[in-house]
Amino acid sequence: MYCPQCQAEYRPQYTRCATCAVDLVDALPASAEPTPTYVAYEQILGTHNPADIALIKSLLEAEGLTYYFHGEHFIYMRPMADPARLMVRADQAETARELLSGLDLSYTAINLGSPDEGA
Repeated sequence: MYCPQCQAEYRPQYTRCATCAVDLVDALPASAEPTPTYVAYEQILGTHNPADIALIKSLLEAEGLTYYFHGEHFIYMRPMADPARLMVRADQAETARELLSGLDLSYTAINLGSPDEGA
């Protein structure tokens, strides 16, 4: 049994959704299945400094930007070998660049720019 609104699954003995207060259905319609979408990400910078990563995360999260650090935990295994690369949604990349442009992140091997520029 499923709720047609919130799509929660219930055991067969239930007939109403506890959250939405609507009658449950035996199966969700095919259109109720979420369709995954591809989101393009763009590299903004690379760094080896965990303090920089923490600062950057707090700034991006405060602005509601979607990002991840590729290789963030790998830098602890091979320090200075491969930087953690900041990846931001392509449609939010310019906003992220503007937000980070005023930071002094020159402590250890940080590099701002695209992969083509040696990031």
